[in-house]
Amino acid sequence: MCPLWPFHIVILYVLALLPIFVATVNGINLGTKLKSFNVEFNFTSESRLTEHETTIVCFEVDDIDMNIPAHEFEYDAISLDDRIIEVTSNPPVVINNEKGGYFNLTGKFIGYTEVQILRRRNESQIERSKSLRVGVKRAERPIDKAFTGIIVLLVSIAFINMGCSLDLKVVKETLRRPVGPMIGFVSQFAFMPLCAFVLGLLLFPKNPELQLGLFVTGCSPGGGGSNLWTYILDGNLNLSVTMTCISTFAAFAMIPFWSFTLGRIVFSQSAIQIPYMRIVTMAAGLVVPLAVGIAIRRFLPRVADVLVKMLKPMASLFIVFIIVFGVYTNLYMFQIMGWQVFTAGFSLPFLGYCFGAVAAYLLRRPIEDVIAISVETGLQNTGIAIFLLRFTLPQPDADLNTVVPVASAIMTPLPLTIALIILKLRAWKAKSMETEKKAPSTILVAHDSITPLTYVEA
Repeated sequence: MCPLWPFHIVILYVLALLPIFVATVNGINLGTKLKSFNVEFNFTSESRLTEHETTIVCFEVDDIDMNIPAHEFEYDAISLDDRIIEVTSNPPVVINNEKGGYFNLTGKFIGYTEVQILRRRNESQIERSKSLRVGVKRAERPIDKAFTGIIVLLVSIAFINMGCSLDLKVVKETLRRPVGPMIGFVSQFAFMPLCAFVLGLLLFPKNPELQLGLFVTGCSPGGGGSNLWTYILDGNLNLSVTMTCISTFAAFAMIPFWSFTLGRIVFSQSAIQIPYMRIVTMAAGLVVPLAVGIAIRRFLPRVADVLVKMLKPMASLFIVFIIVFGVYTNLYMFQIMGWQVFTAGFSLPFLGYCFGAVAAYLLRRPIEDVIAISVETGLQNTGIAIFLLRFTLPQPDADLNTVVPVASAIMTPLPLTIALIILKLRAWKAKSMETEKKAPSTILVAHDSITPLTYVEA
């Protein structure tokens, strides 16, 4: 008897039907696959529509069979995503000669989509033209210019204050034991870019714009905010400041390095030309405010002390500004922010915190160093990411790519806040237990000669 009995009957039946099923599916695919024909548009892929703007797109067919009367062909224009671009002609295509015609396109929402021409001779003969990639950008508003200008101002002030806070003696002392800074450097400039790249491929496989935004965020190491959180969580502040100093100077070389190497893949998918000079110029331009801060510390130490006191509130203001005013001026982001964007915004810093903490723990660093390395690794400088994307990319790419750094700025404090609450609860519990141990306990003792019971202090 067959060992698979009675299931062998079902298996044989499925195997017998499998060739028929495959042939049927292939037949359907062959029947629904449309032939293509060549069309020339007067609207290039470099052109951009503004939201609610309507334009006329003319086209000309290259491969018309002159033996077939032109009136036998019917043309139709379609948009592959009506949320971004809509064909607003009525009828959809107006034929003005034997070789072509025109149609109207209206921009609806920022992004990219493709427009195609369908040609019908009869119901059984339908052809599809090559795609025309069309981008839609937002209309520039005064509030957008104000947001960009304030970002530049806050980044400059933050870097000046960072330069003022750098105590080169402390940095030199910390670098004499370079294990901590080396762990931080590898975590920030090796793990985080690679992690951002992989997360982008997993979460945005068909959206290279969001991949690029996440990748640039992963290449932007922590700033003043990391020092603040290290201080709040009782980490090694000197190590945090040293790592901030190293990462700040290294970023001027490492951000262009990753953009021109691994970033090539993302740029090629998004059809965006890598703005080599702009990235280098913007990265190098950040050296100026940092050098100003270091000069103030060197020649005007009292002024530097005052500015250092402003560092913590400035870092907090920076974060709050990006979240509140940035979201208010860019409400379109919430229409793009799906679960993938928020997952990316949370996962990147969270994985950075975990990697930095585990790496430091395995290399037997003290708990204060573990906290500093963890915070410095996971907390990315979203302001730098937004700054670079806004000033190096054309529209609408800059707007689309900025969505991820803003989401990351919103989600980054969550793990740190949870960690702070846990630490506070542990400290409160430990303090309560210590208080109970120190408090005198009162017990009841029965003496043979005394009635009733008396209270005796233990």
